[in-house]
Amino acid sequence: MGKRMIKQPRLRSHLRAEAVGGRVFLLGDMEAFVLEGENVGPLVELLDGTRDVQQLIADLAGRIQPLAVLTQLHRFEAAGYITEGASGLPEPLTEWVDALGLPTQHVERVLNQSRVAVTPLGTTTGTAAAGLRDTGLRNVEEVAGDALASGSWDLVVVLVDDYLNEDLDALNATMLARSQSWMLAKPTGTATWVGPEFEPGETGCWRCLAQRLEGNRQAERFVYGRQHKPSRLFLQSEHASGHHLLIGLLAPAVLTRLVMGRSELTGVLRTNSVRHGSQGDHVLVRQPQCPACGDPSVASPADRKIVLSRGQATKTTDGGIRVCTAQETFDRLQKHISPLIGAVTGVIPLDGGNEDGLTYSYAAGHNFAIGQDSVANLRRNLRSQSGGKGRTSIQAQVSAICEAIERYSAVWRGDEDVYRAAYNDLDSAVAVDPDTLTLYSDAQYEGRDEWNSDSVGHRLHVVPERFDRSREISWYDGWSLTENRPRAVPAAYVWYGHPDLREHFFCLGDSNGSASGNVREEAILQGLCELVERDSVAIWWYNRLTVPGVALDSIDDPYVATLENFYASLDRKLWVLDITSDLGIPAFAACTSRDHDVEDIMVGFGAHPDARTALSRALTEVNQFLPTVRRRDADGNTLYWHDDPALISWCKEAKLADNPWLLPDPAQPLRLIPEGEGDVSRDLGACVQSCVEAAARVGLEVIVADLTRPEIELSVVKVMAPGMRHFWRRTGPGRLYDVPVQMGRRGSPTAESELNPRNVFF
Repeated sequence: MGKRMIKQPRLRSHLRAEAVGGRVFLLGDMEAFVLEGENVGPLVELLDGTRDVQQLIADLAGRIQPLAVLTQLHRFEAAGYITEGASGLPEPLTEWVDALGLPTQHVERVLNQSRVAVTPLGTTTGTAAAGLRDTGLRNVEEVAGDALASGSWDLVVVLVDDYLNEDLDALNATMLARSQSWMLAKPTGTATWVGPEFEPGETGCWRCLAQRLEGNRQAERFVYGRQHKPSRLFLQSEHASGHHLLIGLLAPAVLTRLVMGRSELTGVLRTNSVRHGSQGDHVLVRQPQCPACGDPSVASPADRKIVLSRGQATKTTDGGIRVCTAQETFDRLQKHISPLIGAVTGVIPLDGGNEDGLTYSYAAGHNFAIGQDSVANLRRNLRSQSGGKGRTSIQAQVSAICEAIERYSAVWRGDEDVYRAAYNDLDSAVAVDPDTLTLYSDAQYEGRDEWNSDSVGHRLHVVPERFDRSREISWYDGWSLTENRPRAVPAAYVWYGHPDLREHFFCLGDSNGSASGNVREEAILQGLCELVERDSVAIWWYNRLTVPGVALDSIDDPYVATLENFYASLDRKLWVLDITSDLGIPAFAACTSRDHDVEDIMVGFGAHPDARTALSRALTEVNQFLPTVRRRDADGNTLYWHDDPALISWCKEAKLADNPWLLPDPAQPLRLIPEGEGDVSRDLGACVQSCVEAAARVGLEVIVADLTRPEIELSVVKVMAPGMRHFWRRTGPGRLYDVPVQMGRRGSPTAESELNPRNVFF
């Protein structure tokens, strides 16, 4: 019959046999099987593990032919209904082992030979050791101190009051040095935590976990940092229910680990709420640069040279050209989403889940592990979320996740390869002048104290100090795609929370030009598009330029027509302006307003070498703002979703009649966007190069700093182009004044005092 048959067959104990109408039903907790065949019932009745095959044949003589017995046994074995011999394990444990499909003899042998240590840190072992023994583990010992370090253990279970207990650092080092498998568990508080099981050389270690966990405890770090205490949760009391729940989670994981070499909690933290029983799994991500279990040098590679790879991008979405689908990106990054140990704390739909099927918007919380110097900054960080938009739900979710990871990756950690120098001591041909990046005017610096005192209205438009060229700061070598050579840029401009700004606040670390992608070329293209978008917006917005509108009916895209009708159903107009600058890279502003005393004007922007993609980005961005102004009360008044004063002021006060530059210029023909306009290459490297060349033609250099984190499968970059404008108020000389004249949109430069007094409100 082929392979060797089970010698003493036994029906697996998690199945119950019931005969009905000549058939036998095998019933399990979550499964059911039907056995058919002549006289199958008598055979099943004898499968108790006490008879070998020959005895079964003898006992069934006269009722079932020997060949039929053998045939049925082979079928049962192949289907996993039977196993070998009677079990010497306790009945509940036998059922569990049978359900896993494991041989009980092997399990019994492993459990007899395995040694498990249970040790407390900041808590007690409670009923843990006894509870594990009750489940069938024979050699479970309560140990501590030297006995733990000197003993030989198959697994160590450490019970803690908090996963950031300061004693865990030393314990982690010991376990790594001994290549000892160990597992954390927390019986205290309103949620029981079990896992992860740390496997040295395979999973991340406690330091990997602590880095993420601490980053997601912003309020605790703020409070305890000012009390000079570790960033720990307040110590929560122990109670019997927590310990009992702990055993229910811990025992299966320990047993599976000992018997199978790994468990569901290998590299996974599982939580269970004492209050409502909800359970969640959180993946521990191994960090190759971890100072405890990895190599810190991988955090900042010495070779910064960027060579654009060539190859066709196979996917086209409303987000542009991509090397894989949004779903593939989501599946790859999903493990990084966790409110406890994720780079992304969560992803939620806005505006009730996007029931309209058109305006998909999501928000993602991000692990923003930087110091907060005030309660106001802490509050902003806690409320800060990354936004995602798209034509489909999955595209919008991935957009939010990637932006959150982008911001996580741009947080200063201290392991980056930087060097210290004053600007005056560096080669001016290599070092980028910070003033060409920040672009504030003399008037802004001179009036900064009064301006910054309005921390509510101007919170996004803060004016820093003048840069001191004789002062030593940190520098990082990016790579000039224009000149194909290294370029030194201020580290404080590249990363969020850089300590230089505590002593010399000469710039803002913001997201302008920061971008992510499945590959580096994707990320660079997105970063370049953001620079182009914001530069185009600044030139249009602050000069209040009248520009052509876009003929939306020239776009053969059912989504656009459907979106227009949808906005009309909300008593809103929708139109698009062509704000493309001298770069020639298409840029658009999508606008919508309400026919009401309060017009609630919203705008969204987009730029891309492909005009249709740029337009789609502008439309989906204005969709992203729709939840802010969509709800109304019984009298038709807007119920604002946001409470940002600058945004609310804009919504309530801005009028199209007072701002005709927000409408298409009636003196100019509408811009047509036919299919295939621009003939954009799907080769990402070539597409990036064409943008770099477009910038070079107007005297702009493109510089890239690679911020990709080794533990995350997503490329993140900071793209910079000295001289290009942020759309936040930066009114120093340069493109803001020159481009409108060069493009024939103004006869002379706008005076700084005549620039639009309203800031871009987001």
